[in-house]
Amino acid sequence: MEHMIRERLLDFHRNGVPAYTRRDGGVPLLPNVVTTLVGGRKTGKTFRAYQAIDEQLSAGAIPELGQVCYLHFDDEALSAMTQADLGLVDKVFLSLQSSDSLQGPLLFVFDEIHRVDGWEQFVLRLARNAAWRVLVTGSSSELEADRVGRQLRGKAFTRRLHPLSFREFLRFQESELTPGRYSTAEAATARRLLGEYLEIGSYPALALLAPGLRREMLQSYFASIVAADFIFARDIANPVACKTFLRELLQKNACPYTHRKQLRNLAAMGHRLGPATVSDWFHWAEDSYFVEGCCIHTESQKRREQNFRKVYAVDWALANAVSTWTDGRSTRSLECLVYWHLRRAGLEVTYDLVGTDKHEIDFLAARPNEEPHLAIQVCYRLANRDVVEREVRGFERLRRRYPGIECVVVTGETPAASEATVLSSIPAWQWCLECLGHGGQ
Repeated sequence: MEHMIRERLLDFHRNGVPAYTRRDGGVPLLPNVVTTLVGGRKTGKTFRAYQAIDEQLSAGAIPELGQVCYLHFDDEALSAMTQADLGLVDKVFLSLQSSDSLQGPLLFVFDEIHRVDGWEQFVLRLARNAAWRVLVTGSSSELEADRVGRQLRGKAFTRRLHPLSFREFLRFQESELTPGRYSTAEAATARRLLGEYLEIGSYPALALLAPGLRREMLQSYFASIVAADFIFARDIANPVACKTFLRELLQKNACPYTHRKQLRNLAAMGHRLGPATVSDWFHWAEDSYFVEGCCIHTESQKRREQNFRKVYAVDWALANAVSTWTDGRSTRSLECLVYWHLRRAGLEVTYDLVGTDKHEIDFLAARPNEEPHLAIQVCYRLANRDVVEREVRGFERLRRRYPGIECVVVTGETPAASEATVLSSIPAWQWCLECLGHGGQ
């Protein structure tokens, strides 16, 4: 194991930081604190860790690459590592340092180290040296600051990495646009690229993949998530039912969901499960960043339980790739896109039902511990006056409760001037570029 660690470290120092496309949002590396970079599988955590290393080198915080200890614990050679072996990591790394380097700053970056039992005590020991910085990545919400093991409480700083925002997607397509005034040609390019974003999705690798391979790749992502984050990680006794449940969950992208109805659906397919099982699977799906559930806006726990949740897949193209439905796909994808843009901006997101007819407001957005300041309806196409008047009525009812709230309709297509004058609306490509900052991580 000692030999293997040495070889992996030397390989990294010889090969250097791999090429990457820059992601938005910082990853602070703080003294005496373990930084955890979390997010779903395939969202780009490894390359964001490379970017963090490069940023430290460019800023001069770390003088040279040889002072970076980088290991990926998905590596087969390191998969057998035990808690006792972890002590070899810094022993080997420090043996590679010159006497001058030992007196200066060092950076430790560990991908998926949480696979090794006892990793918390190891990284905490490293973080106690004020000159050293520690970055850990992982695919489980158990690494978030409020959920890490007792040893890391108060000693961890968490940054969540989402899949690509629209701005980042443009960067991957080598087509960045500066927010503000757009020429006719730039606006046309942005509309076209938004269509590609809705079709391709937000996984980084998909943005660079040949069109004919994308659906197959997304289906392989689904299979690997099911296997790694559920069947094996959770030791699922009924894997076929679990896979069916997760596929059904993606079918609910941007749609209402209740455990009770899902139980009935699974029973109709021959999978008879208890309510606790379905509830556990749903929460594990959230913990694995596979989906998020959006609740009705209320302070009443009872009302939350009485109303449906809306489910948003980590990536709308992933949901489309494993779903059988086609109706409303563009609207669902756009609604999912808007949800994640709001979440990237750090906002709390809920939905609401207003009026006696319970007209649905797609999103209420609020800063943590504050009242909602923004209401959004998502409508791919403002096709006629009836649609416009329906959305106007919904906003009017909402304003009775929140008089100063900003109300806007985000559209997939640029609305006609006559519709835009009646209702505050903005095309999605422009909203993603100009509103809520860049929707950074």
